[in-house]
This record gives sequence, C-alpha cells and structure tokens, in this order.
Amino acid sequence: MRNIKILIEYDGTNYSGWQVQPGKKTIQSILESAIEKFLGVKTSVIAAGRTDAGVHALNQVGNFTTASDYDEETVKQAINAQLPEDIYIKETIEVKSSFHSRFDATSRIYMYRISKGFSVFNRHFFWYCEYPLDILRMNKGCELLLGKKDFTSFAIAKSKKENMCMHVSKCNFRETNSEIIFEIEADRFLHKCVRTIIGTFVQLGRGKLEVQDIEKILLSKDRRKAGSTAPPQGLFLKEVKY
Repeated sequence: MRNIKILIEYDGTNYSGWQVQPGKKTIQSILESAIEKFLGVKTSVIAAGRTDAGVHALNQVGNFTTASDYDEETVKQAINAQLPEDIYIKETIEVKSSFHSRFDATSRIYMYRISKGFSVFNRHFFWYCEYPLDILRMNKGCELLLGKKDFTSFAIAKSKKENMCMHVSKCNFRETNSEIIFEIEADRFLHKCVRTIIGTFVQLGRGKLEVQDIEKILLSKDRRKAGSTAPPQGLFLKEVKY
C-alpha cells in the first residue's frame, strides 16, 4: 500500500465542517467520494485538523492509502476533476507508510480576518467589525497567551478533555488599511478556541476589557468569563508544520 499526502485548499462556506456527519455535506465526505470515483474503492482521508462549519483552509494536510500505482500528478488531476470548484488539491506526495497527517504535525497556524468596512463581497471570508479596535492593546493581550497555558476558558464545554493545555508559540494582530489580521500558532487547538479568543480580544480592542483581564480569564478556567465566539467565516487554517 502507498501512503499519499495531499495539500488541500477549500472554501468552507457551504459545508458543515471537515468531518463526515450523517446527512450533512462536509469537506471529508466530498473528498472521499471524489477519490472513490477515481480509484473505485472506498477510501478514508485523515486530516491534520477538523475545521468547523464555515471555516476555510489555505493549506489543510491530509493523507490516504492506496494500492494503485498512479503517479502523484495523475492522482492530483484525477481527484480534482471529481471535486466541486470550492475544494482543490494543490499537491500530492507519496510519503512513508508511517506518516499520519494529524499525529505527526508539530504545530498548526490559524489566521482570522476582520474587515474594517462592510462589503457584500467579503461576507464569506471576513468578520465585519463596525467598531474601531486598539491593535496595541490587543497585542499586549496576545503576550499573555504565549507559552503553555490551560485554555479551558476559551474552549466550548463539550470539548473538555483531560488535557486542556495548548502551547502557543506565536500570537499577534496586524493591521492594513482595510482589515485586521490575527495569526496564532500552537501545537494543538481546542474546539472553537481561536474564535473565542477573537471574540474576547475584540472586546479588549474596544476597551470593554483591560489587558490584565486576559490573564484573569485564563486563570479562571471558566468559559463564561471569556467573550462570545466570533463567526466562522473569518477563520482559515493557514499552515500545518511537521
């Protein structure tokens, strides 16, 4: 059996997230169906991260095994021919049989985009924020998230596991004339954690919270202390590192 690593780009607008769910259209189900049409056998695709409904990916990583002897370029083109226009395989590489796209990942980078002005053309890829935000205050808050911390306060209740820690190696906001871009890199992510961080930090940027409140929220280990969950359309899985 050959192990094929794939690099996937998708617009998550019309999907109920990555993972297969009964009666729902998901990225994984559409991708596995496309591979099955090409190879003629049911194939399971493992992903580096399970993105939620409405969330996008610039470079999702997946892998699947196959007994076929098609070269990588043929596999890429054949799968893409079966996919809708909002999912695209950017690259296919044969890797070692031991490679696992999820368990071998050392870190993941997510990006969130906030639009400073409303446009109907941005509605699927930005969160429009009508309030001015203080980026300096928000970046000071980001410093408090760095390192290995318990992120219980930023995860939804049903995601609670024995280990609620994330090791954040990068976390910052940057601003252009038209948007505010947030990037965070960590070894793992809890369910809806990035969107809850965004919802909380928008409150910080608006002056509704103080910088020291971020540390208090972390230490409380209480989701009720954090802000609301930001909408999914501004969130992108940007990169997975190995």
